[in-house]
Amino acid sequence: MAKRAVKPKERRMVPIPDDLRDVMRETYELILEARRDDTIAIDFDDAIQIGGLCGGRVGKKPRRFQFDYTPPDDKDARWELALHPTEIEDIGDGRMTELLMYCCTSPNCRRKFREAEGVCFECDYEE
Repeated sequence: MAKRAVKPKERRMVPIPDDLRDVMRETYELILEARRDDTIAIDFDDAIQIGGLCGGRVGKKPRRFQFDYTPPDDKDARWELALHPTEIEDIGDGRMTELLMYCCTSPNCRRKFREAEGVCFECDYEE
């Protein structure tokens, strides 16, 4: 049975890819639309699926949107993003060009986490 053994992550600023900027622009438009229309549900973990982005609004935390993002040019990479609606807007509008991310340090792993306590299913478990 695998045992959780979380390894330290490298904290660094990561440039926001154009593709992520595009899907964040669409995501923010969907959030605004959901505010005006009760029939648009964005309050579950895979409610928003645009391009390589999948997620939705979860809980009431300050960064209440949770997403998994897969860059189109690297299908093995995975970013876990916790974002506030204003961050989503700023990314989509190009005001934010980098994100502070916590990155796995294993050479073959390309997972990145917005939260310091992110857990990688590839690197942070041992047999």
